[in-house]
Amino acid sequence: MAVAWPLGLAVLVAALVALFVWGWTRGSDARVLARLPADERARLFQLTRNKAEAFCAEPRLEERCRAEVDLLAAFPECSGDCREFVAQHRPRGSR
Repeated sequence: MAVAWPLGLAVLVAALVALFVWGWTRGSDARVLARLPADERARLFQLTRNKAEAFCAEPRLEERCRAEVDLLAAFPECSGDCREFVAQHRPRGSR
């Protein structure tokens, strides 16, 4: 019984660290984009938007479309019609 308490605490700490690392890596694109100069970010946003539109127009490139759409959503410039485009091309959640 004396071993169960420290082992449980170690498992809990490991799970919390894993969740933190996972969350940190999920937001890494947004952090990198936020640090770019505005003019560079605007050019990269337009390039990413064009690529996403091209990939998403081709049904057999669905995985590549999703990757571009995920990156597109990380841009602060993505609002309005961009958000609608992202919503249309992200996979729907399942129950």
